Amino acid sequence: MRFASLILCLLSAAACSTGADLRSRHGSPLYTFDCNDGKSFQQRQIISGEVEVTAGGVTRDVTTADGDLVPGGPRLEPVDEATRLTGMPGGPYEACFMREGD
Repeated sequence: MRFASLILCLLSAAACSTGADLRSRHGSPLYTFDCNDGKSFQQRQIISGEVEVTAGGVTRDVTTADGDLVPGGPRLEPVDEATRLTGMPGGPYEACFMREGD
């Protein structure tokens, strides 16, 4: 009986999940980038195709599922061999390199 109650609770919770909740759980591994001034951010691709970044405690999409840039969204740009992230709290994030092991 306890097992059946547990299953019912889990199914009820899953039914209440929003699209944002599901999206946050389904994607590639997070890649951490370390930047100048001790800053860092994380980037990954969501299973539906969007590329998202997390920086300054905020997660935002860089691209849509079709690969188009999100209007007014953050931007990832190559600069020499590094990456620059703009449009996020605490930025800009300059001279960023993917953390070893990611």
